[in-house]
Amino acid sequence: MAIPKKGYTKASIGGPETNKGTAVARTARLPISAMAYIQETPTKTPNEIITGRNNTSGYSVDSIEYACELSTAMGSGKAFSMLLDSCLGRKAVTAQIGAGIGIAYLGEAKSCKLVVSASEIKAYVGVYGKETLDSTFGTDGTLALTGTVGALISTINGYPSYSAYIIAGDVSASASAAVPVSAAQAKAHGVPVWFTSTDSGVYLHSFKPNNMNTENPTYTIQLDGVGRNEVGSGAMVNSATFSGDLKAKMAATWSLVLLGLEQATAETAASMGEAEMESMKFSEGSTYVEGVRLCYIKNISLTVANNVSSDDGWCQGSLKKKEHIRGAFAVTGSATLTLTEGTQAQADAVMSNAVTSLQAVHTGRVLSGTLKSMVMFDIATMQYTSYSKSAGDATIDLSLDFEAVDGMAYDDFFQIQMLCDFQ
Repeated sequence: MAIPKKGYTKASIGGPETNKGTAVARTARLPISAMAYIQETPTKTPNEIITGRNNTSGYSVDSIEYACELSTAMGSGKAFSMLLDSCLGRKAVTAQIGAGIGIAYLGEAKSCKLVVSASEIKAYVGVYGKETLDSTFGTDGTLALTGTVGALISTINGYPSYSAYIIAGDVSASASAAVPVSAAQAKAHGVPVWFTSTDSGVYLHSFKPNNMNTENPTYTIQLDGVGRNEVGSGAMVNSATFSGDLKAKMAATWSLVLLGLEQATAETAASMGEAEMESMKFSEGSTYVEGVRLCYIKNISLTVANNVSSDDGWCQGSLKKKEHIRGAFAVTGSATLTLTEGTQAQADAVMSNAVTSLQAVHTGRVLSGTLKSMVMFDIATMQYTSYSKSAGDATIDLSLDFEAVDGMAYDDFFQIQMLCDFQ
């Protein structure tokens, strides 16, 4: 048998599983960037029997846990989509997209609620939960959607206290039909507003936290070339970290927990073509704080955690877990900025305990026309937890830690949106 080598390993995924823990066919190759394997960890304890000869009578296996660490490139392929679905728990696929913009309210009111229908945008301002239509926006608070995206952005930027910017697509795209948004908080946050297309072939995938008392979907993973080809069933993302640095590419690290493992020399290697080869560059992204773009950002890291219990989920009849039991959902992160007059405000927000927002947009290959693949991390409400300054090469670096909080957001306080060429 050949000695396993990193360069010959493959990883694939399929699902979601109909019955958790029962493997399904693998349908997509994962873009792994490091060797991956399933870790099988038994809990072994000595038999509590005194033999009379001052030694133990042996050990027994009382439980078995399965886990897997995956390092992948960041892209917008099917395999990446499956991992995001397991990580967050709620997935929706929107019709074809032509363009997307962000709309933020930067005025004095405590809250700004945006409501988007297919044909218009309504803006309400005031105290959270008691907002009224803003007479400075559109006609008495209502803006009809016509013309191009570029014209719409110019119109919104002409209103006091409002800002609009392009997220994806071209300014020449039609703005006459929007994807409805039931309600979203635009106070110091760029609300993503998307416009449909009849023929772009580009689809919007949205992933949001599972806020019900249910468990997230499980998937089946297969690892080939790691000695014996391994198939892990009931795989769920416990945590995922997305990170990037200037002059480098975006990367993702996934910590999976599983319900079962099959490993046999007879397991057939997956045959589904090449892995998703896309790799997004950090430099081709955009970062917005409170709807205002930051330029001098050196790196960013974001961790999404389900905090699955290591004690619960077992039942009689098996040494293996039967279910993953989620704990408290958490989104934490850090970023390094070049210290400027503008970025100093981020450090000040640590002390003022202000609620702010963060939007990190990363793009990759061209999908159609000017539409590129995209992964956007949108934290509608967050707070900085700490900051520090340090000497950079020729400037001062500002390092910030932050955490998403369930603040004054009508929509989900965190979501990941992705542009793909599949439904």
